Amino acid sequence: MKRLRFELLPLAVLLSLAVQAQTTVKGHVINERGDGVEYVSIGIEEDSVGVISDAQGHFTLTIPAGRRDDLTFSHVSYQTATIPYTTYADGHELTVTLQDKVIELAEVVVGKKNKSHTLSGKSWLRTSTAGFEGDCKGEIEWGPIFKNRKDYLLTDIIFTIDKCEYEECLLSFNCYEVRDKKFINVLNKPIYQRVTPADNGKQLSVSPTESVVLKGKKKYCVTISVVDIKGKGRLSFPANFKSSYARHKVKGRMRKIPGCPMIIVKGYEVE
Repeated sequence: MKRLRFELLPLAVLLSLAVQAQTTVKGHVINERGDGVEYVSIGIEEDSVGVISDAQGHFTLTIPAGRRDDLTFSHVSYQTATIPYTTYADGHELTVTLQDKVIELAEVVVGKKNKSHTLSGKSWLRTSTAGFEGDCKGEIEWGPIFKNRKDYLLTDIIFTIDKCEYEECLLSFNCYEVRDKKFINVLNKPIYQRVTPADNGKQLSVSPTESVVLKGKKKYCVTISVVDIKGKGRLSFPANFKSSYARHKVKGRMRKIPGCPMIIVKGYEVE
């Protein structure tokens, strides 16, 4: 027995040292008015280290031993902030202030007789289901790729809940221009939709609160993700075969796949 304890001791010491070598960063993300910023993507770009802040802007992030990278803080409504390793290395609690974006809204003219057009998702046939499960908060955003010949004002993002097993979950929607495999955000304000089991089987619709023009002949991707959940379970949507991107919101990595949740995008032609 004594020999067994002696042999296990080095392993215990090594495990203890490994834990001690990790850096745990706790903090609060606020805006210039001192308000907490919800669901900020926090992490090391193009890496496996990352987390999403909660609804009040609080976060806890564990960084593996040996990492000395800067942390990035990104949110659709604010300028991306970078915190160097030397600022968070000592483990003290951080307060990170995000600067407002300077938003320039262009004048948009839509013809009075113009009818709503389906920009993506027309005549899609359901093939299966797709979705999110477990503690999936803020990890993956997923949606179809599309391109149109003319300029359109984005008006509606329509989707159907197949089954929500969580007590409640909050969905986030985004729209990107895809250029040279880079995602360029075209929204300035987040779009959220709360979903519960009462929405099972329902078709729901969300709309941007700003004028978003999708330019003709450019490639876009409209995505859906889960940023907050209550309870345990799974959230599924009707799915189909459609070229799409699945993108890790913190890491920034993306993967092109031949299927996605059925998301219908609508808009009006811009004169």
